[in-house]
Amino acid sequence: MKDFGKMFARRYSAVCVSDEEAGLSAHQSQPSHSQAVVAPLAAVANSAVSLPDSDAAAALAALQRAQRRKSLKANRSMKPIDILGSFFSEEHHSKRNARSPTRAFLLLAIGFLAITTAVLVKVFQPYDLIFKWKLTMADDGEIFNLWAQPPVDLYIKIYLFNITNADAFLAGREKMRVEQVGPYVYKELMTHENITFNDNNTMSTTPSHPLVWQEHLSEGHREDDEVVMLNIAMLAISHLTADKNFFVRLSLQTLIATTQSEPIVRMTAREFMFGFPTPLATLGNTFLPDWISFEKVGLIDRMYDFSTDFETFYTGAADPSLSGLYDTYRGEKTLPQWDGDHCSNIEYASDGTKFKSFLQPNDSVKFFRKSMCRPINLYRVGEERTFGSLKGYDYVFEENAFDNGAINEDNKCFCRGGDCQPNGLIDVTDCYYGFPISLSYPHFMNGDVGLVENVTGMEPDPAKHSTAFVIQPESGLPLSLSVKVQINMHFKDLRNYASVSPFSHLTAPMLWFEIMMPKLPENLDTRFNFYLNILPLVDPIGFWAPLVLGICLLVYAITRATLHMSSFTRQATISDGKYARANLLQNLAGSGVNIVSGNQVYNPCELKLLDDMPAGKKHVIIRDDSGDDAYQERRQSAYALELEPALSDADSSNSSSDEGNESDTVTLSRNSNTSSSCIEVEAGDDEDDDDICIGCFDDHDLDVVVASKQCEAG
Repeated sequence: MKDFGKMFARRYSAVCVSDEEAGLSAHQSQPSHSQAVVAPLAAVANSAVSLPDSDAAAALAALQRAQRRKSLKANRSMKPIDILGSFFSEEHHSKRNARSPTRAFLLLAIGFLAITTAVLVKVFQPYDLIFKWKLTMADDGEIFNLWAQPPVDLYIKIYLFNITNADAFLAGREKMRVEQVGPYVYKELMTHENITFNDNNTMSTTPSHPLVWQEHLSEGHREDDEVVMLNIAMLAISHLTADKNFFVRLSLQTLIATTQSEPIVRMTAREFMFGFPTPLATLGNTFLPDWISFEKVGLIDRMYDFSTDFETFYTGAADPSLSGLYDTYRGEKTLPQWDGDHCSNIEYASDGTKFKSFLQPNDSVKFFRKSMCRPINLYRVGEERTFGSLKGYDYVFEENAFDNGAINEDNKCFCRGGDCQPNGLIDVTDCYYGFPISLSYPHFMNGDVGLVENVTGMEPDPAKHSTAFVIQPESGLPLSLSVKVQINMHFKDLRNYASVSPFSHLTAPMLWFEIMMPKLPENLDTRFNFYLNILPLVDPIGFWAPLVLGICLLVYAITRATLHMSSFTRQATISDGKYARANLLQNLAGSGVNIVSGNQVYNPCELKLLDDMPAGKKHVIIRDDSGDDAYQERRQSAYALELEPALSDADSSNSSSDEGNESDTVTLSRNSNTSSSCIEVEAGDDEDDDDICIGCFDDHDLDVVVASKQCEAG
């Protein structure tokens, strides 16, 4: 009876061995810590010998039940958080109580971090933040440098209308006949100089557009080609004084006769474009310097005179889509020569360097150029086009842009002084020093029929004379542009001057030009290809890659945790197939003492490691006390009874997990029918059948009678 406590604390299966082997095995295998745990039970068992049989049996039975409940409670009280704790951390064998995160925990943390990254990418859109930052104008910034000195090939092609029947026309015998001569090509070195950043997120500058002759692009034409063109100075002065009183007209006629000025003169192409010296222009500059500040009159020279201009543009700090667009021109948001916002407001217009960013399909953009003397709206047409490695859309002038209100009521504000010119013309007299200049499409395309009929040689062709911008909608970058405008002189009644009377009510074409940029240079194309085609992949890749990775890691970690928790749950459940400790408290009794606890009295067996037994002894016979006596065969592995969790050693250096010692053992149990490895054998009707004995046999020695005898002998 004194070894009962030791027997109860053992970690292995019960087998029929001698007391000496059992005591030695228990003493060697039981740690000192577990001896302290079972000491009370052993003390009670020893003291029970001196008590009456009935009292001793009752006391020991009560202690057994209490101990069993404690053991079951200890196993069942394992909390999920403790199981997850063992899943998320692992012990260091080198240090006591030192634990570190497991690989599964690290994968779970990485999964949460990846999903969080995907959410942040979706919310903040890093590409948009980077792109908007790039669009903002800042001193010495990339987009600022490109805007200040655009490294593009910008050209102006000029076509002159050479008059071929000057004498017949002036004599009144024929309509004016012209032929197109050109192109004369110049490269425009567009720059923004003297840039100053203002406190209201704008920058002020003075524009500069010097022209450089490009003979190799001029198709054999030279600047010294002789052409017959209008004498702009004489015709302009005649037009301005035609409705004046007699004395004014008489003075002018005398001046014209004295200087021998003619309305149509022969000159070189360069002289007509950049300045032809005439006595009238010299006199005008001498006596009327506030009106005519130049001695030579050249149409292109006046068109590209930016010496008195100063402009203000938005930096995009408040709204990146507006970077590089007009805020004011000469200090005003509107042009003084027009009334109403539709005709005069140039705010948010582009000078052609950069247009509004983040354009939507139905958005219009505004274009303003000094030579056009007005803002004009552009609208998207057609399908997406590819230029180099970038894609954009065609934007064209608004329909009926030059109709002066005949079709589009909004254009009535272009009727200067209430005098509307024929459809297809726009009066820009105020932008050209009071000269009677009108703008139209080349060859009077889309203009009034009379404009074409009054001049021979006009051949309008939409394929050749239409304006188009190709704009990349996200950046507002022009990929290609072709702006085509014709400059004319529109005369009213000049019959008061005989020398110029054939020009009465005539719109005489002088030249048309095309400001063009065929494509972006290769270095710019490569740079913006990265910004507009490659860099946008940051958002989808930055969202989907972490999201998929995070989900995969979470699924793996959660699956592994679920399996881990299920394994612990199976180990913690006291079942007939798992633990025999509680059953031994019912099935074993000490020598010399009868223990009655609701069951029959059993003879004890001793404890021994199966590893110490012969290889042939690997069967256990359990005799049940049920109504029908039966015997069961149990096939053991390394241990017949695994470690009792409630009594296991707390020392991490000596304790071993049940998980590592799992076997195919079926627990010794009364009324056990859960194991598929049990073989029931019916017994006879002996009055002592109810006794259960546990024994070990060889494979061939499985006999009920032999089993009973061996147990009785033991």
